[in-house]
Amino acid sequence: MKKFFLLLFLTTIISGCSNFIGTEKNDSLNSTDITISTEEPTLTYTPTAIASTNTPLPPTPTPIPFTHLCSPLENISLEELPNIITGPFDRPPLGFDNRHQGVDFSYYRYKDDQDGISGLPVQSVLDGRVIAIIIDRNPYGNAVIIETPLDIIKTGWLPHLQLPQIEPTIIIDPRNMCPEEGQALDFDYNYRSLYLIYAHLQEPSTFHVGEKINCGQVIGAVGNTGKSTNPHLHFEIRIGPSNATFDSMAKYDTRASELEMYNYCVWRLSNLFQLLDPMILLSYKESIIQ
Repeated sequence: MKKFFLLLFLTTIISGCSNFIGTEKNDSLNSTDITISTEEPTLTYTPTAIASTNTPLPPTPTPIPFTHLCSPLENISLEELPNIITGPFDRPPLGFDNRHQGVDFSYYRYKDDQDGISGLPVQSVLDGRVIAIIIDRNPYGNAVIIETPLDIIKTGWLPHLQLPQIEPTIIIDPRNMCPEEGQALDFDYNYRSLYLIYAHLQEPSTFHVGEKINCGQVIGAVGNTGKSTNPHLHFEIRIGPSNATFDSMAKYDTRASELEMYNYCVWRLSNLFQLLDPMILLSYKESIIQ
């Protein structure tokens, strides 16, 4: 009988231990389930944290203003230019195509140059963009026109340039024999630009319309092309609407097309591109550079 009760007691203990072990195992499984479920929000938290600390996009860069200007002639400084002017600026009455609308630079002998100005490299006065290439047409001969927008010129320069206020265009006198119609003028009238023309170059330009040009970059050589009687650089400045382009221009030339004559009349006679004295820009080098 004692053996029976002893056996029953041992059986009860073993059964209780088995139940305890089983419960511990189940608790362990439940604990594993909890661990897996709590990892899920951790996985979605990291990208949220990265998104919340993103660096803002940088602002759109603004154009860098020009800080200098260059002589239009190699080895001739800006201060020396008045010494070699052979054709000074002479503003014509509005709507007339006479007098001298730029300034001419030339010499037969100057300093150590005993060969004359013919072939002397011509340089861009300002940074800009080519807007017209003229090839062997009167009156400019071989020429290049370069645009420099006003909104990227250093503001300290502008008061010295004596820029005119925008004026209405004019009806061109019929005696100028300009075509009445031409290509649509797809210019930007919200902004203004300086337009610098370098004329009577020795050879046609190798640049292309739209090409960027740096101050001091060689754009040609002094020549005697077009309406010219001796080698010289004709330098002319106008101010007008931005982003203008011209597919050549010509006048007083039997080879000139209707489009070339129309472009010339818009450029020279319409008052859309207002004339400036080039020496106002070239003579204020020291005072306008800050």
